[in-house]
Amino acid sequence: MSPQLKSDTPYVLPAGAGTPMSWFSSSMARKASSPGLGFTECFMSPGDEPPLHVLKNEDEWFYILEGEMSFHVGGETHKGTAGAFVSFPRGIPHTFTVESPSARFLLMNTPGGFERMFELAPKTIEEAVRALEAFDIKVVGPHPRRGPA
Repeated sequence: MSPQLKSDTPYVLPAGAGTPMSWFSSSMARKASSPGLGFTECFMSPGDEPPLHVLKNEDEWFYILEGEMSFHVGGETHKGTAGAFVSFPRGIPHTFTVESPSARFLLMNTPGGFERMFELAPKTIEEAVRALEAFDIKVVGPHPRRGPA
């Protein structure tokens, strides 16, 4: 488990540790959570990506550890492989596509909070939309691989 971060206490999480969570058939491990920061390691397969959405309150950063991904943000698409770093500022529609058989990436959000959305473990698009909306994230379209709305 990953305890709540505190600003006045050191925090160390051993390799392989974290709170297990899921999104469709993909697995997540929450590494850290605090009011100021959320940090999740994601192991994702193609087809498990979120619909096009807008974060009202948070900024997101992705760092690809393994695999190839496309990042759809603000009407543009950017490709990334291991070592790529991508920023999704709040208020801009975005999503991503796993292009390789799988991808492992780090997801950081500030302020913290929405990393706990993965605790809801959605298995369907409808459950994913409800999970996103529960964290004040607005779905504005389908994922690009699903075609136009």
